[in-house]
Amino acid sequence: MNAEKWGASGLYQAMCKSVDGYVVICDCQKENYKVTLPKDFIEEFELPQEYETKYFELWVSRIHPEDKERYISSLKCVFENKTQQFVLQYRVKNRNENWVWLESRAYLSYDENQNPDMFAGVIRNLGRQNQLDHITGLLNKYAFRETAKQKIKEKIPFGVLLFNIDDFHHINELYDQTFGDNVLRTLGTYIQSRVDGNASVYRLDGDEFGVLIMNPQENEAEHLFERVSNHYRTQKELQGKRYYCTFSATYHEYEEGTSYEDFVKALKVGINVVKRQGKNRLINFNSEFLRYKERELELIELLRNSIEHDFEGFELNFQPQVYADTKTLKGAEALLRWHCEKYGKVSPVEFVPLLEKTDMIQSVGKWVFQQAVEMCKRWVCLYPQFSMSINVSYLQLFDPTFVNFMQTCVEEAGIDYQNIIVEITESKFISDKELLKRVFDSVRSMGMKIAMDDFGTGYSSLGLLKEAPADIVKIDKIFVRNIKENSFDSSFIRVVVELCHKVGIKVCLEGVEEDEEMNVVSEMDLDFIQGYLYGKPEGAEKFYQLYLKTEGV
Repeated sequence: MNAEKWGASGLYQAMCKSVDGYVVICDCQKENYKVTLPKDFIEEFELPQEYETKYFELWVSRIHPEDKERYISSLKCVFENKTQQFVLQYRVKNRNENWVWLESRAYLSYDENQNPDMFAGVIRNLGRQNQLDHITGLLNKYAFRETAKQKIKEKIPFGVLLFNIDDFHHINELYDQTFGDNVLRTLGTYIQSRVDGNASVYRLDGDEFGVLIMNPQENEAEHLFERVSNHYRTQKELQGKRYYCTFSATYHEYEEGTSYEDFVKALKVGINVVKRQGKNRLINFNSEFLRYKERELELIELLRNSIEHDFEGFELNFQPQVYADTKTLKGAEALLRWHCEKYGKVSPVEFVPLLEKTDMIQSVGKWVFQQAVEMCKRWVCLYPQFSMSINVSYLQLFDPTFVNFMQTCVEEAGIDYQNIIVEITESKFISDKELLKRVFDSVRSMGMKIAMDDFGTGYSSLGLLKEAPADIVKIDKIFVRNIKENSFDSSFIRVVVELCHKVGIKVCLEGVEEDEEMNVVSEMDLDFIQGYLYGKPEGAEKFYQLYLKTEGV
């Protein structure tokens, strides 16, 4: 490579005039890495005569102090043969003593002996400062929008890999926002060092990063995600502090005819799907995601309409609970059901998370509690020892008025607090143990009991029993499905029963459907059973006819 020849040639001058930026060529085989620069670049930054052989030293001295380390580190990665690509946004002081944002994109080639041959690229003046994210130094969402729209207009194929840091707020809460900003800056630098020359990295909203890949190759996005996620598979140290993060990501290639707005909407929907499926993974976009999202948004509005029309479409079903030894009725669990005119019956698995997501669970939860207490009042008259189990969302515990609301409902119904059991799903137990203890203490002080529902499905079941002891533990039905063949399931149930009984906690087993299953668990000293073997969830009238109308209950 002869830099002097290229610098003097008409070809180099033509390149400089036709490219949106300054063309920089460094002959790495020349002593001190001789550099060729356009005249207007030299004038813009007032580079002295010795720039040809002292370019990097002089250039670094002009870089903003906050960006200097990133620049040196990125350059070092190139010349230590860790990557051939150099892509970076940073600030440099120009001849007018103003800081200007630049983007450098360069490539290092090697000769036949694998020695550095030529380092060449383009330095682009980004012009408007509002196109740069001042935390990471990356291009921001406005630059992303402008670039994506331009590619759409020019009909250039591209795809976007959207990264989202899982539970990033934990890092901010553990340390502080300044440290969190430094994590974002470090991550942005790392992603940028991993991309090829056909890709640009953007910091979008919050903890989201977008990688726009032009003319993407097969599996290119997957490989990039693997490189980044593998790098962060273990704890990292920054400024003497350790942190850990994983990433949810989605990849979507632009399809001709799609608007920019719809394309971005699809990316956001893709991230939501990843989050729902457990985070820490990459999912390629599927058009089904949009249909699912449209249904979700429509269901939210239909739920809101039901609530505003006196909870139209909501009803309670009741599933019997029996004593394990006598198989006689103990009580029932009140289960929320909802149907609408358009979709008919909608599964609680689908609509309850939407209620929680939109905070409509507060009003619906109160309606459920009040309706269940009123039904309990009727049935206690027939069967005084009848107990009603009522599900309470963990989100309702954050409402400081909810405990008083429960107390008022029971007092107005005129029933004994002992007839009411408050059920909270174990996997949703809140991390605020002090709040949880205050709520539990308040509920118990009135005489109501607390049941831990779906026990065994969370991350620290036995630990929760120690920190937030319940009166009743309801073992999840997953431990019953294969109990006839799986010794682990039966052993787990035995251990839980034994531990709970030692500290005065009663145990209910959910999901018993067959006589063979009941035969296996009959010797386990369980207190209560709930499952299809003894009754399915029924409407109030049918429940009464089946379980309470007969003489002697």
